[in-house]
Amino acid sequence: MIGLRSTSSRYGAGAQAFHWLTVMLVLAAYVLSRGDGYSLYSAAADGLRRIHETLGLLVFIVVVLRLLWRLIDRPPAKQPMSRWMTVAAKLVQFALYALLIAIPTTAVLGTWLEGIPVTLPGFDIAPQIAKAHGLGQLIMKIHGTLGNVILWVSGVHAAAALFHHFYLRDEVFRSMAPGA
Repeated sequence: MIGLRSTSSRYGAGAQAFHWLTVMLVLAAYVLSRGDGYSLYSAAADGLRRIHETLGLLVFIVVVLRLLWRLIDRPPAKQPMSRWMTVAAKLVQFALYALLIAIPTTAVLGTWLEGIPVTLPGFDIAPQIAKAHGLGQLIMKIHGTLGNVILWVSGVHAAAALFHHFYLRDEVFRSMAPGA
């Protein structure tokens, strides 16, 4: 049975739970965001929008908790690999964390600049800043673009993990895979 904390060769259950929960929340939020930004704010889409925005808030919370978890639970020792792979892995990891913070932040900022409350199940959070429609539209476009970018960066991340597992046959993928 895997322990809560990471070992020298494997991520613990805590880090794995944060990782895979983030994956599921991001995918669910992305799937529920399909369509143009204006139809998402129609009365007919109220329930869908509330779920999407709740998932986005949960992504942000999980990422903050995940970063705090990293302060007390260090990752396993690095696998020996070429320098370019190490640099690429660090860049992709940095990009993913930056996107995981920027996407929910741009959503809230863009929504509020449009003068629209952030909607969650059971309550709304009214705009906390002055309305600026043009800037809000721009930030919401950035939000949508970042949502697409995270799928591409995540895809590269997943492809690299599979490359390590099936071609290099090292422990990189298995260190984050659930189970023994």
